[in-house]
Parts: sequence; structure tokens; C-alpha cells
Amino acid sequence: MLAPDNYFDSVHDVNYEALHSCGIRGIIFDIDNTLTAFDAKLPPDEVNELIKRLQGMGFAICLCTNNTNKRLNGFNEHLQLPGIANAAKPLKRGILRAMKIMGTKKDSTVIIGDQLLSDVWAGKNARIMSIMVKPTTERDFFFVKFKRFIERIMMKKFFESYGKK
Repeated sequence: MLAPDNYFDSVHDVNYEALHSCGIRGIIFDIDNTLTAFDAKLPPDEVNELIKRLQGMGFAICLCTNNTNKRLNGFNEHLQLPGIANAAKPLKRGILRAMKIMGTKKDSTVIIGDQLLSDVWAGKNARIMSIMVKPTTERDFFFVKFKRFIERIMMKKFFESYGKK
């Protein structure tokens, strides 16, 4: 139930053209350790370029983080994307708000994040496609490190069922 619909090494490896051809029009991105390290103040240049490319393809984009408004606003200063802080993932309320902001429906929205027990689970709760990526760094908050231990066990089973290592 908690397996992501797809898994990639990074947000830069996702096949956005395939998503677009399947009818996806809205992308919800987690910030911390998905787009950049949790302690990076601003997005790296390659993330800025990715966002511009996706907007050029016609995707609506919304940031959705469990972190604070201060974190969201600082990270988003130059991107100027719609965003939701304190999203309470894995609950679906932040995801539903993001879809409302983007004007998308469940079948045309994807969430991309690095955590099984928040991002993917929130996507599953909202009944949207979920894509999991490897964290951008191994540095993390203490409580997230604990969750990652549990996630590694769960992902091992996911990869075994798909013949991956």
C-alpha cells in the first residue's frame, strides 16, 4: 500500500515527458532532501532550471513541506511558486490544498518526495500518483533519521518485489 508508483535517484532523473503524456499536469514537490539539502537556504541552479523547464512544458507546480513558513518562504524567494508549509504529511490536507491551488484533479497530479512515511503516504492518502527519490544528502534531522531506518526496511521489500537492488 505504501509503495511509491515510481522511484528515481533524483528529481532530475524523472521522465517528465512521460508524465505529461500520461495526463499529469500538476507536480507537488517536497523541498527538504528532495529538491535540495534540508539545510540549504536556496535552491541550487539546477533546480531553478528544472522548475523553469517544467513550467515551460505546461506543468503547474506547488511546493508542499512539513517544515515552517520561514523555511518555505526563504527557499521559495526566487522561485515564487505557490507553496504550503506545515502540511502535516502524511495527512492528505496539504496535498488537497496544493491540487486546489494548481487547479488539478487526482488523476492529473503527482507528488515527488524523498520520504516514504510522509510524501508517498500523503500521496496514497490523497489517491494521487507518488514518486520517491533518493534524499539529496544523508544529513538530516534526528527524527527523520529514525524514520529512514524504517523506510529502508520497507523499501528493501519494495525493491525485492520489483527485482531491483
